[in-house]
Amino acid sequence: MAASSPEQHESFEVRTVQQEALRLQEMNRGRKLVKSLLTETIVRPVGPTLLDLPLEILTHILLRLPFTSVVICQGVNRHLYGLIFESTELQYHIHLGISGLVDNPHCDLSIAERLSLLLARERRWEGLDFDFHKVVDVIFPFKSSTATLSARIFGGVAVGGCRYMQIPSAATEEVKWREIRTEQTIVMEVPGFHEPDLHVLITTQPRTVYTNVAGPRTVHDVRVHLNQLSTGKPHPNVRRTTISFEAHELFEEPRVFMRCAGDNMVLVLRDRRGRSMSFDQVLVYEWRTGELKLTFSAPWRSYRYPLFLTTHLFLLPNVKTGELEYWQIPKSPSEPTPSQPFFLLSLPRLRSGNTFQSITPFAEPNIGPYNGSKPFHTNPRDAIAFFYVDIWWGRLNHFRLFIHRSSLIGCLDQFSAYTSLSDRPEPVPYDKWGPPVCRWLDDDQGPWLETTFGQRYVTPPPGSGVREAPLTVLDFNPIGVVKVLAAEKRLKAGVPNEGSRDTAQPEKGEHIWQLPVDNAENGPALEGRENQLPRESRSLAKVVVRPMSPLSDPDDCFENTVYSSLPYTVRSSLEKYSFDGLIPDEESILGVREDYDRQIREIQIFHYG
Repeated sequence: MAASSPEQHESFEVRTVQQEALRLQEMNRGRKLVKSLLTETIVRPVGPTLLDLPLEILTHILLRLPFTSVVICQGVNRHLYGLIFESTELQYHIHLGISGLVDNPHCDLSIAERLSLLLARERRWEGLDFDFHKVVDVIFPFKSSTATLSARIFGGVAVGGCRYMQIPSAATEEVKWREIRTEQTIVMEVPGFHEPDLHVLITTQPRTVYTNVAGPRTVHDVRVHLNQLSTGKPHPNVRRTTISFEAHELFEEPRVFMRCAGDNMVLVLRDRRGRSMSFDQVLVYEWRTGELKLTFSAPWRSYRYPLFLTTHLFLLPNVKTGELEYWQIPKSPSEPTPSQPFFLLSLPRLRSGNTFQSITPFAEPNIGPYNGSKPFHTNPRDAIAFFYVDIWWGRLNHFRLFIHRSSLIGCLDQFSAYTSLSDRPEPVPYDKWGPPVCRWLDDDQGPWLETTFGQRYVTPPPGSGVREAPLTVLDFNPIGVVKVLAAEKRLKAGVPNEGSRDTAQPEKGEHIWQLPVDNAENGPALEGRENQLPRESRSLAKVVVRPMSPLSDPDDCFENTVYSSLPYTVRSSLEKYSFDGLIPDEESILGVREDYDRQIREIQIFHYG
């Protein structure tokens, strides 16, 4: 990748401004078109218009539109404004879109009840105002390095097996720990997936093989145990409750990284010791049938965890090449089995002598069907994909990279010319795809469990020496950014926000506004509903919008300055807490406390709904 000159960055900014201008022009043309169609009879009474339809039919039509289009229609005239404002179904549709949520059609609650729960939930998250707080003692401690949280199931590996619990949704709900015991060595546990009621436990066991030529040798049997999450027993709806295979003979101590989506399971096998410097194995199974659908290898320590973009498309960060590899899983036996990625995104190039030590992605919730009982759930397509990026330069440097899962999918269309199904594709340079959709931050703490859910990221607790700190949440929901920016616009226009606390000091080139969240502009869909907002806020909110913001890189890890632009809001609680780790999920933030041996001893649950 050629060095990025100021002229190139200026050209990029010009293109970005031009694209935004075109988008606004299209939006304005759309507004004018909708308004002309709806009011045509006022100018030329040539027959019935859309507004002459019965309210039930008109509501049905609006519910089929994106929520942003419904908000635009609300501003067309009084008739539509009144219809949309008074319709519980349309208000629920709008607020689902604003919150990045998806309705659960299998829920028994009425639309009015769902809307009430949704508004209360979003108020609590915006104010970091939990509705209950629960302390859970971990009577069978396990190390934080083995702990996982998925589908509201928290668990970890302990001596002789694994233990997990479901995060409570009500203060009166009792916490129950389940246990799965095994005499084999556990190398990974994934505690929960919503739709198939699945718990995955992966073990290895050495076995001596005697041959006439080379004499005895040790091989490792890898076993993927497919259990039912609700019972802890073997899953009743799979053809093989245990998928077994033999690790490569050169592996002295196999390590496994795994993710599931839909019916597909991707496993990355690596030799933990790596004395043979062999290679990494990647295997893709259809877990319901046990069918091996794809397998390939790469140089040792190329990969860690995969990241699913769809149920048949996954991404593998490659530390050897500094690229994000896109792999397609065959949907049927008639489809060809790929031997290489078909699309590559390049990360910023490193300075000579520096190397990527690891690139670890997380994205929750996982892609796949939802079969829970809640009235709504987070849209996995809009979730933030969060990458821990470790770079070795005499010592480890930690960075955090945030990209929406939808942006990673969108790159396939935007840069389709870089796709190749025959030869290894040319990677898309970072300067082409990355700055508009990425946010890079430096990180002194390094990884501690999964710290994202949906579009929210909970910053890790401060290091040793700081006893207490507020809960701080970064929210990459673009609607939240617009809401806080709109509040600033109101203030600049002379509309006061009582009690605002402008304490943020903006950096050069940074746009920040801080205010109590209950004073934030809530958009046209909330107009007239101000009495539903909390009277007192338990957090402060600010928005960070840094167009083409340079990453702080004091050790010169990267060859060129790394730019990123993805905006986000920041909320910090007024209360301060002392924890060793913080993990968000669909409804809660978990505060974890460890002992001197990094064994988890206590979990505190802050529930927001």
